[in-house]
Amino acid sequence: MAPSKRVVVLGSGVVGLSSALTLAQKGYSVHVVARDLPEDTVAQTFASPWAGANWTPFMSKEDGPRQAKWETATFNQWVDLVPQGLAMWLKGTRRYAQDEAGLLGHWYQHITPNYRKLESSECPPGAIGVTYDTLSVNAPKFCQYLQREAQKLGVTFERRLVTSLEQIEGGFDLIVNATGLGAKSIAGVEDQEVEPIRGQTVLVKSDCKRCTMDSSDPNSPAYIIPRPGGEVICGGTYLVGNYDLSVDPPTINRILQHCLRLDPSISTDGTLEGIEIVRHNVGLRPARRGGPRVEVERVAFPLERGKSKLSLGTARADSSKPRREVPVVHAYGFSSAGYQQGWGAALEVAELVEGAIGAAPARSSHRWLSKL
Repeated sequence: MAPSKRVVVLGSGVVGLSSALTLAQKGYSVHVVARDLPEDTVAQTFASPWAGANWTPFMSKEDGPRQAKWETATFNQWVDLVPQGLAMWLKGTRRYAQDEAGLLGHWYQHITPNYRKLESSECPPGAIGVTYDTLSVNAPKFCQYLQREAQKLGVTFERRLVTSLEQIEGGFDLIVNATGLGAKSIAGVEDQEVEPIRGQTVLVKSDCKRCTMDSSDPNSPAYIIPRPGGEVICGGTYLVGNYDLSVDPPTINRILQHCLRLDPSISTDGTLEGIEIVRHNVGLRPARRGGPRVEVERVAFPLERGKSKLSLGTARADSSKPRREVPVVHAYGFSSAGYQQGWGAALEVAELVEGAIGAAPARSSHRWLSKL
């Protein structure tokens, strides 16, 4: 039997987990190395557990054809997960200030059921909008599901902080870099286009079933995202370049007041006091100026200091080691779209992996347990 082709996935957020599962389904031997794992549901520096995790595109098909492809594939995956209770159908509403561009050319009207433009009477003065049937998942539980499915196919997980690609030593054929904000500081990547987008939300207990995205007031955007399990995310903020992880009390009040106006059903009695708060959330969306990076790069090890400001040593210092060029498939920079694009992006990652190292051999029961 041909030897298994081994892939290391750095990062266990939704994109890393989706990539690991997709690669395992194709027969690759996959090992995930990450600082944070899916059980870390309250780690603020781990973006995936904090997401609203609904399906709502933010780019037109002309501006983001790859994103539209990823989102279409992910929507189809989520539809298949509804019978298992992992995804739920929602009535969705989006409102914008009077700007037709915000409606994105209505490109997803043939994907989401019951899509239609809102009447003027259904919008605040001067605003426009659409309604459609959409989907959401429970972010922490969805990541744990992806991990379980991957483990069934032999994917192994290791908790470890990686600060340099050099720390992933031999015994592998390719690295998938799904490190989110970490891509800014990991030696061998050091992408200075990576930036955080601070999001503050409030998790509440509610049976609300309507997803509302409201940008009719640009100075006070708000959204309501129900998810499986009787929880609702109320948000939020979108602060580019902001690393502050502290909860801002005035923002809490603004969010809850605005969301209550949008949908009183988030409260048991229609008042602020009737909102059952589960938790206050502050997370950093892993964004990238110029959009997501999903591509193959060939990286030579050991890293050369002249090419890597953060390398652990120099090529001269490691001259006893033979130079080795390793393909790295990057998959990061999705900002707030990691969930709605994650499965589609993972399918493209798998295509890039196959193009770089060839198809995996026929699946066997082999589990890759050797320490990297």
